Amino acid sequence: MISSPRKTYRLPLLALFLVFALCGQSAELAPALQGFDRFMGAAMQELHVPGAAVGVIQNGKVLLAKGYGVRGIRSGQPVTPDTIFATGSVTKSFTSSALATLVDEGKLDWDTPVSEYLPWFRLYDPHASQLITLRDMLTHRSGLPRYDSLRFLVKFPREELVRRLRYLPPSRSFREAYQYNNLMYVTAGFIGGQAAGLSWEDLIRTRIFSPLGMTSSTVAVKDTQKASDYAMPHELTNGKPEEVAFYDYQEFGVGPNGAVNSTANDMLRYVQLHLDGGLAGGRQLVSAKQMKQLHQPVLSSGSGTSAYALGWQVDHFAGKLIVQHGGAITGFTAHLTLLPEEKTGIVVLNNLGSALPGIAAEELANRLLGVKDKDLLANLRRRNQSRPAPPPSPKPVPGTKPSLALNAYAGVYAHPAYGSIPVQWNSGDLEIVFPAFPIRLQHYHYDTFSARGLGLVRFVVDEKGKASSVLLPVEQAVLPFVFERVTQ
Repeated sequence: MISSPRKTYRLPLLALFLVFALCGQSAELAPALQGFDRFMGAAMQELHVPGAAVGVIQNGKVLLAKGYGVRGIRSGQPVTPDTIFATGSVTKSFTSSALATLVDEGKLDWDTPVSEYLPWFRLYDPHASQLITLRDMLTHRSGLPRYDSLRFLVKFPREELVRRLRYLPPSRSFREAYQYNNLMYVTAGFIGGQAAGLSWEDLIRTRIFSPLGMTSSTVAVKDTQKASDYAMPHELTNGKPEEVAFYDYQEFGVGPNGAVNSTANDMLRYVQLHLDGGLAGGRQLVSAKQMKQLHQPVLSSGSGTSAYALGWQVDHFAGKLIVQHGGAITGFTAHLTLLPEEKTGIVVLNNLGSALPGIAAEELANRLLGVKDKDLLANLRRRNQSRPAPPPSPKPVPGTKPSLALNAYAGVYAHPAYGSIPVQWNSGDLEIVFPAFPIRLQHYHYDTFSARGLGLVRFVVDEKGKASSVLLPVEQAVLPFVFERVTQ
């Protein structure tokens, strides 16, 4: 996501790691975790991570719940086990878990076409419209590619966003293959809310947070920012972390795909729910039958032996079943790991778009399972030192110029999925003014312009010498969308 420049205040890296002693728990670590603090310090320094929180639970006992580093570069306040972080797509398992409670109540079914719950629902492919189920949506086999530009560039109410899915062409046939798609989770969460007579946000609060005692967790940035202990998002600029603005899911009509914000301590309660087969506080919050459905692999996710279940990635690790999911959103990444056979759960949160959570979770799994032959820190350093150069960009045709004066391209262009998007001419430059932010265009060749973060944008000039449409590459897996000109 493109963020506006902001003034930042940086602390020396040594100062970041000196706060470790202030935010750990005093209980003696399990033998397998001895030395993990040194690993975290080195990994965070290698990846320039300001702050992180880690939780480990085994056989119902918390082995580790600890904060590392700082909540924000500006404040320098230490991370604690109760610091709130965005979890990104770890949210997907919350959405499927909440839906499972509705399946238990007979209000929903995994394999009933969703058109029975939402009669107006349509996809571009009429066959998929008739047959798609919650299981299809939650396992990423709708045929749609990501279309993440819809949740970063334009802002629609959630129902309106779901209604516009019918204008998004698929890149694969329905049920042909795994293609990760956040918008299907938005739709599934919306359907769950409709079935319960609630918003998705209230569904998560009432079905998950409240019964588990996850009192610090939120599903909205505005609620996170009311708390006394929350992490700021950061992105790297020239190798240094800088604070950036929060991504507001509700502002973009999304949420069921990634809006849960939580703490290490709260997430351990959620982890235990899954390790205990849906039992929490003596109450069967989700039936054992539906918990098995949540963790049951449905189709290969295209990477080794990994398969996707309902909001979870399922694989084997050191000969043991592993159920996990990562998450990423502007300025945050997270990772949640279940080792069901070991009754063990791991959660890692951090306030930077980094690989740290997955690396730290794997290190913890190695330690707890007695895997001795992996030096993840050395592998991380080698990888950082040998990053491949980005592929060269295609060269423009030299000596060309636009067919029209730049101000002649200005106007409003529309597509039924994205709505009306102005192209403005300001101070000699063209800008595509998406609702989230404007993107400046730079001439590439002929009537093609480059748009940072989007790609090459081509205007079509008709036989009357007028710019009649613009082709925008809003999704790389399909052809550019044709936005027709509707006004000057």
